[in-house]
Amino acid sequence: MRNIYTAIILAMMSSANTFAQGSGISTEDVTLSVAGQHLNVSAEIILDSLKLGSNRQVFVTPVVRGAAEEEATLPSLLISGKNMHFAYQRGALKGFDDISRHEIIDEVWRRNGKKQKFDYLASVPLEKWMRLGDARLAFVYDSCGCGVEQGQLIMDEIPLHLNPAKEMRTAMVTPAVTELPVEIHEGKARVQFEVDRTELHDSPFTCRNGQKIDNREQLRIIDDSVSYALSDPNVEIAGIAICGYASPESPYTHNDYLATNRSKALAEYLADRYNIPRDKSTYSAVPENWKEFREQIVNSDEITDRQRADLLELIDRPAYGPADYDEKEKELKTSPKFAKLYRSKILPEWFPRLRATTFAISTRLKPMDDRHLARIIETSPEKMSLNQMFRVARLYPEGSDEFNRVIDIALAHYPDNETANLNAAAAKVRSGDYEAAKPLLDKAGMSAEVCNLRGIIATAEGEFEEAEKWFEKAGNLPEASKNLNLLR
Repeated sequence: MRNIYTAIILAMMSSANTFAQGSGISTEDVTLSVAGQHLNVSAEIILDSLKLGSNRQVFVTPVVRGAAEEEATLPSLLISGKNMHFAYQRGALKGFDDISRHEIIDEVWRRNGKKQKFDYLASVPLEKWMRLGDARLAFVYDSCGCGVEQGQLIMDEIPLHLNPAKEMRTAMVTPAVTELPVEIHEGKARVQFEVDRTELHDSPFTCRNGQKIDNREQLRIIDDSVSYALSDPNVEIAGIAICGYASPESPYTHNDYLATNRSKALAEYLADRYNIPRDKSTYSAVPENWKEFREQIVNSDEITDRQRADLLELIDRPAYGPADYDEKEKELKTSPKFAKLYRSKILPEWFPRLRATTFAISTRLKPMDDRHLARIIETSPEKMSLNQMFRVARLYPEGSDEFNRVIDIALAHYPDNETANLNAAAAKVRSGDYEAAKPLLDKAGMSAEVCNLRGIIATAEGEFEEAEKWFEKAGNLPEASKNLNLLR
């Protein structure tokens, strides 16, 4: 009798490939649950459509699989034709390879043509990788006894859903309202003033000593710079900074007075001309322009090398206050090394060139609504604040491609800002890109929102105890509280 059953098994194995074209088996009411450190699998295995020859057997085996080819096999249901069923009942099949490749939970006799189902229930030790979001359950159909490696799927694999990370809620932070970024347009003009006076003349003027002053060309230089700065219709002037430079003749304190008040006069003139609040038109002064004087000496081809060396030694001599600067000026006037050059070249030609005014025009975006800002971010995002960018992002559904693109633009322009990094990390976590979120969180500080995101990432990685600590550390953040309840 033993030899008869051996022949039956061999016949079954030799024709397995043709039998494996369709299983005729299905599953219903598949349920996964965790009890302690075990994963329970229950299902109804439906045999209604299975037609099984009397000398055949098939195995139905639940298998849990992970993304990194991890695998845990549960006990198999053995389904037998009539002859194989009786052979199994008598123990005649024990020890054969096709049987020993499976741990059998039960064996049933398939009665062809009749409705038949099996209530399956088994468990497998719960492992960390099963908690990851990509773990799934497969029901494998094996008609040759070759093992689950050679089997076919009865149905699509079922995600375990033991990891709640994708259901957890992220939290973003609205960036603080700050001053808008400004673009600086710099220039230099040589606005003239009457000797020892601080009044600005914007039209031709004849001084008491007969000197004629005409500032129209120099003021036009500033006008042209303002026009260029405002060539973008979306920007306005945020401020103008004026710095006046005086030449070293006369006492230092007097030069300080003249340079400061001449700068003030020009700043007030520009504020009135361009309707800028007075506090946005600022001024400063350099009482004696020794720096540019030094550049003149270095670049001049009108002096000897000896003269150049002597002048540079004088200019570079440390000065700790007005008296030291006055001493330098006195030496220029009276020293035999410099006096002639001072009268012929320095005073009449070089010093007037030192009396200049530099200006810096700052522009920024005009006030506008979020819809208008959505157009600006496509062309000039560098002009926008982080708060404005976030407002544009909120025009789109959170998690949408448009929303995420704006969040990425914000990060590109504010790469070291904690809020920008936090919001970018939240967008990555929401999309399931946990690895991309990690370096962003390292630059996002340690707010409750950051702790919440770290908790979600720990959950996704199956580190449930660590995740619980992060959610608790997030304090009363509503999203973290809900995530903690979901985890538990």
